[in-house]
Amino acid sequence: MTGGTTRPARVVVLISLVALVFGGCSDPARERFEGAEKALQEQKMDAALLAYRSIPRDFPQSRYAPTAMLRQGELFGDYHRNYPAALEAYDSLVFNYPRASEAPRALLRKGEILLLHFLDYGAAAEVLESVRRRFPGFAAMDEVLLLLAKAYAGMEDPPRQAAVLADLIGRFPGSPRAAEGRWMLAYGYLAQGKFIEADREFRKLLYLAADRKSAARARWGMGQALEGLGRLSAAVEQYEAIGNDGEDPAYVAEKIDRLKDRLKAQ
Repeated sequence: MTGGTTRPARVVVLISLVALVFGGCSDPARERFEGAEKALQEQKMDAALLAYRSIPRDFPQSRYAPTAMLRQGELFGDYHRNYPAALEAYDSLVFNYPRASEAPRALLRKGEILLLHFLDYGAAAEVLESVRRRFPGFAAMDEVLLLLAKAYAGMEDPPRQAAVLADLIGRFPGSPRAAEGRWMLAYGYLAQGKFIEADREFRKLLYLAADRKSAARARWGMGQALEGLGRLSAAVEQYEAIGNDGEDPAYVAEKIDRLKDRLKAQ
């Protein structure tokens, strides 16, 4: 057949044109987001912030909008120290994109600001509990639980704090935050006068100690717990085992002398 293009050939040409048109069609939201990321890497914080803020305003349906709002909150909080503006950004993200993968991260950061900068322990606990409840598979749940335990400590709610720390340690035993949680739990029991529980937790920490300073810290805690239990000889043994590895060897030596004097007086 001559004098024109065959039907199959015309179809191939049409498909190629469609692919060219749509394949070459740019995504302005993506371009703006990539520009903001580049500005952030180059430490051009104000330019990055302006670009991030414009994306949800101009392209609210874009998949880049929730991430841009998260970056906006982080810049307001971490760089500008404008915590009210950061909270507003996080709240807006969660309200407008409640199912976005960025939503639990926004709530986590909101809880952190309420806890560490506004010292609003009750509000922080409420926000962090919502992450725990709504997003059980959140990748940073160990961070959520540690902050939540600190919020309950600020609220002077030892039972809830202990329960959260137990959850943290049980679910994320290898996390650095679980290691911090173990110390919090042990000192929490000590402060409550639960000396048997404190002794148990400090013994676990001694077993897990990776260096001599950590071992000395655990032995000091054990010694205090044993003192609380009235087991002065056992406490002296722990203090003597610290040697020069403690933070204040002279104070440890004085402590040992005082306890030995008490033992002689018994």
